[in-house]
Amino acid sequence: MITTIKGFTLIEVLVAVFIIAVSLIGLVIGFSNGFAWMEEMEETSVANHIAQEKMEELRGGVREIPDPNSSTTILENPYENPYEITIAATQVQPALTQVTVTVSWNSHSGKALSRSLVTYFTENGITKK
Repeated sequence: MITTIKGFTLIEVLVAVFIIAVSLIGLVIGFSNGFAWMEEMEETSVANHIAQEKMEELRGGVREIPDPNSSTTILENPYENPYEITIAATQVQPALTQVTVTVSWNSHSGKALSRSLVTYFTENGITKK
């Protein structure tokens, strides 16, 4: 009489280990990409805040608007990631100046990113120096 021993063959075990390994690698890569995306969104939020702060400094007269058709560059280092802020002014009409505040930085993943805000200043409206 032949008795059969129930169990898994070596090939079945190897296939199961392979499937589990591929699934785990996919999960690790997914989480890694998700965390990188969250970090990039945090950096973008900081850049938006910096651009808005610089624009408010211009509106409040704390910082001078650059001469028309010129720009000013400032470096800031919040959270040990250097942000380059460029404030550029362009004369649109004799009494109207377009001011652009651009914040540029390299993300932790190595991508070059930037955010910009644009507003207009008039001699009789919002403060223009």
